[in-house]
Amino acid sequence: MFPPDQLDELLTNSDASTSINQDTARYLQHIESRLYADIQIRKRFDSGLLFLACQVGSASLSWLLFNLQVTLIIIQVASFTLAMMPGLVDLSESFSFELSSERWELKHVRPMQTLTKLSIGVAVGWTSTKRISEEIYNTHEAIKSTYTEMRNAEGLSGFQLPSMSLVLTAVLLLFSLLAVFNMRKKNVDV
Repeated sequence: MFPPDQLDELLTNSDASTSINQDTARYLQHIESRLYADIQIRKRFDSGLLFLACQVGSASLSWLLFNLQVTLIIIQVASFTLAMMPGLVDLSESFSFELSSERWELKHVRPMQTLTKLSIGVAVGWTSTKRISEEIYNTHEAIKSTYTEMRNAEGLSGFQLPSMSLVLTAVLLLFSLLAVFNMRKKNVDV
């Protein structure tokens, strides 16, 4: 229709801008509003996909780390961080702080949505690590009871052999006493 340089001239020239068809202006406004609506829908869709991926990934990550025999605290921190990530991202995007010479103000655009995402993240992180924590606790208790049964079966529950450090200390003390007595004996004989 118009080359780009003529279009710029038409928009800057006040005489020519009145000649722009009103239907064209309404059509451009419609296209602009439709593009903004599509962008908002895409942002919500991407946010939903991120939320679902993080929740599924959190549960999967906790079991993967458990199978790799990572310590429990690392499993819990990784799982909770991944599960709460969408809520934290939403919190950072919708939270604003305004400071002026007269006052300061904190604003949060979508507090319920953010709170919901954070609470679901905490719930998923807790439930995905709860069973692992219970299994680890049960394993430790089973190891303790097995060790107690083994000691009782071998008859070592009442008497236990001294530790190696105690034996070495006693031997060193004995040699020291013998050395002192030998020196005294030599001093008395002289």
